[in-house]
Amino acid sequence: MPDQRRPSRRSTDERPTARAVSHVAVLALLAVTVTVGVGATVGGATNVADRVGFPFDLIPVARGANAEALDPKVVRYDLVPRPEAPDPLLLRIGPAWAPEPTPLPTPVAPPVVAPPKRVYVKPAPIVGTGQLIWPVAGGTITQYYSSYHKALDIAAPTGNAVLAAADGVVTWSGWKTNGGGLVVGIDHGNGIVTVYNHLGTAAVAVGDTVAVGQTIAGVGCTGTCTGPHVHFEVIVDGVIVNPLRYL
Repeated sequence: MPDQRRPSRRSTDERPTARAVSHVAVLALLAVTVTVGVGATVGGATNVADRVGFPFDLIPVARGANAEALDPKVVRYDLVPRPEAPDPLLLRIGPAWAPEPTPLPTPVAPPVVAPPKRVYVKPAPIVGTGQLIWPVAGGTITQYYSSYHKALDIAAPTGNAVLAAADGVVTWSGWKTNGGGLVVGIDHGNGIVTVYNHLGTAAVAVGDTVAVGQTIAGVGCTGTCTGPHVHFEVIVDGVIVNPLRYL
């Protein structure tokens, strides 16, 4: 509800004159302020005497030593003790610059060297002396002489004739338990001995003299054997050698 006492309170105020004076003073101050502002800007004059209605003898524009008006732009200055000096704050908290690494030399690929060309040297064929003849009629070599097989394996049908490789005397005719089965051995003199293993039959006895090419046995597969053949050995001065050197 509206306050019914307010109009009566204002009408009964004991200081109406003081309130009126304060209102007039405020209005006069506003008028002076407006007059000063208008007088400082009217006509763009830079001299105090040129200001229209400029009161109180105030200087509204700063003047330089050359009597030219300063540019009324805002100028901002950053003051430092020594502009060329490094910033001590950056020196204290800035990153520590590592020295430039020494560049490594550019790797150089090694020259390409072609591998040595492998030249296959065919072993010289064994040329027999002809002191011995072929010991098995119609036989073929199925295994050659080697460091682990010191003989020639000559395969032939069972019963084919086995011949004396040279003149000589029979020194062995019988069974051997070393896996050779039925074996015949002949001493040909001059340190040469021939041995025939895995025979099926023997046609000579110990002490018999035989001639070169004489039938001494038949092909078989006795002892340690996988098929009918003759395991033919040549011994020279007590050493088993490659039979092809003497055939």
